[in-house]
Amino acid sequence: MQATDVMTTEIVTVAEDATVSDVAELMLKHRVSALPVVNALGKLVGIVSEGDLMRRVKSAPGRSWWLSLVADPTAKFVRDRGTRAGDVMTRTVISISEGTSLPEVARILDSHNIKRVTVVKEGQLIGLVSRADILRAVIAGSQEHPVAEDHEIRERIVELLRQQTEVYIGSMKIMVANGDVYLRGTVGSQEDADAIRAAAESVVGVNKVHNLLSV
Repeated sequence: MQATDVMTTEIVTVAEDATVSDVAELMLKHRVSALPVVNALGKLVGIVSEGDLMRRVKSAPGRSWWLSLVADPTAKFVRDRGTRAGDVMTRTVISISEGTSLPEVARILDSHNIKRVTVVKEGQLIGLVSRADILRAVIAGSQEHPVAEDHEIRERIVELLRQQTEVYIGSMKIMVANGDVYLRGTVGSQEDADAIRAAAESVVGVNKVHNLLSV
């Protein structure tokens, strides 16, 4: 699966000149923790998150910083100062293409410790992929059991190993019978054996993996 298969396309965005108060109210209204910022041409120029707002607003003791922002005198102060989304946004936005694979999306989210990533095509924002989107895809995939030919399952396992690992599979055999996968032969390390097993278990259509590999 790719980013285009799971991304959210109904995106709430804000302009660079939107006030911080407007941004906060939109976050509350749509129950999101960040909003992409686009320019007059619709190009993605940044993203405003809760963290960006929290760095600019000091809540009253014992009260929600959200409530302080939209209801307390602090909000009026911010509006009077004319603080804009373009002033507080994070300008370095991590983006992906619509063809980015889900494992790569998950790796990007994890390595950058972020909750969501923007999907961009020719500079235009076309979607968002969050950790929740990936989780939903994983759950849906685990519930689907489409019929697949044994040779197709084997090809998918081999392709997955060749594209996303450096495991040498020349000294082993991958056999598939009625959806059951049999792994036989020798590999260089336990990590290699685990990677091969994990690859086989992740392919849709596999019923059971019989791991007979030796290290």
